This record gives sequence, structure tokens and C-alpha cells, in this order.
Amino acid sequence: MNPVAAAALAIALLLHAGPGRAAESPAPKLDRVWFGTFTNTLADGKISHDVTALVLEQDGTKIAGSIGPTMDRLAPIDSGSIGGDTVSFHMAAAGGVTFALRLKDGHLTGTAKGSRINAVLDLAPAPGLMPHAQLVAEITAADAQNFAAYESCDAARYRASLSPELEFYQDNQPVKNQQQIIDSLNFRCAEGIQYRRELDQPSLIINAAPPTSAIEAGLQRIYSRQPDGSEHLEATVRFTMVWSRKSGAWQLTRVVSYDHR
Repeated sequence: MNPVAAAALAIALLLHAGPGRAAESPAPKLDRVWFGTFTNTLADGKISHDVTALVLEQDGTKIAGSIGPTMDRLAPIDSGSIGGDTVSFHMAAAGGVTFALRLKDGHLTGTAKGSRINAVLDLAPAPGLMPHAQLVAEITAADAQNFAAYESCDAARYRASLSPELEFYQDNQPVKNQQQIIDSLNFRCAEGIQYRRELDQPSLIINAAPPTSAIEAGLQRIYSRQPDGSEHLEATVRFTMVWSRKSGAWQLTRVVSYDHR
């Protein structure tokens, strides 16, 4: 090849590559639990407003996982792929359903179409959503850590279990925020009085409150320990607590303590 032709070829290659040519964008990270609305138009034209949970497991541009109305009623998905900001997959259940979703502003939105399904979806990340057995285990552990700190007068650990947005309602006291609850703990512990909480296990209820929360309710007995080591029943109390995983760890955001006896 003569020098002129070689130079022309080099210039052509440079122009084709382009000095600012960007590498292909990586696939967005979607492997998490999603939750949101599933609005289905039925054959008779009626609209069914439901919810759905979607669990995505990502390997590059390939997608696997499961989808269903709750975390304990999931069906597997197949033929999943990501192309740019779009996600597509298929579900064999319900006569076969094809999903076409798009990631925009942190939501997965799109359609689900099949012989019995003609739905529109709007899903958001749901870090608090998980199989019920796992949820019960995690909330039970968070509850135990919260009361261990409370009983041992460990204000730092107790604060870590309370959301800065905490609202604590009690039927015999004014509503309190996080700092007021910590102040109450410090004041009581300074007097040498410790409380012991005994949970009535048969009364305990734990349920999800998607996308980031869980509800715990039940009956508990509070015993006070005096400086001399004596102990007596202070109160029998019903409670409802809302836990949030928005911060990454379970924290109490709302507590309602009532029916003190």
C-alpha cells in the first residue's frame, strides 16, 4: 500500500472510531424486590386494581426471578433480558403472560399481556418486602434488640433502633418524638429503675406494609426492677408498631401503646 492510501485508510479508521466515542452503557442494576400496582382490564371491560411483587435476579443483561400478588405466592419467570432501560420476560403461569417494562425515575412501568391478562404495572423498589417467614424472623430480631437496649439502659443502641421521624403514642401520656423517648429512658435509668418486657407470643402479629415497612402488634407485660432487685408487674399493654427499612436497617417509625392495665 502506498503512503497516500495508507494515510487515507488511517484517517477513515479514526473518523469511524471517533475520538469521543463512548463505550456501551452497562445494563442498569435491577436485581432487587419491586412492588406496586397491577391494573388489569378484564374481558368484560371492568378494571381490576391489584398489587404485585416482582423479584429480579440479574446476571449482566439476563434476568431471572419470580412475580406474584404476594411474596408467598410467586411464579417463576423466564426468557428475561435487559436492553437499555427496558426489561422483558415471560411467565408461564396464568396461561402465559409477556411483560414489557421500562425503568424511568426509579420505577419499572409497562404492560403485562396474555390470554387472560391485559394489565399496566407501576413498580418501585421494596426493600422491606420479603417472604413472610423471613420478615417474621427479621422483625422479631429487631424487636429483641430494641428491648434489650431498653432494658439495659443502653441509650445509644436504643436510639439506633428508633427512626429520627419516630412518633410514639400512648393512651396515658402525650405523643413523644425520638429525643423525648431517649430522655425518658435516661431519666428512668438515672433513678436506678429498669424495666423488663415480657412478650405474649400467641398474641404476636407481624405483617408486611410494602414497600419499606412492616407492622408488628401484640400484647406485652412490663415489669419494673427496683434498685434492691425486687420486681413487680407495672402494666399489661397492647401495642402496634410500624417498622421501616428505608434507612437500610429496621427502625421504629410509629408506636401506639394502649389499653394499659
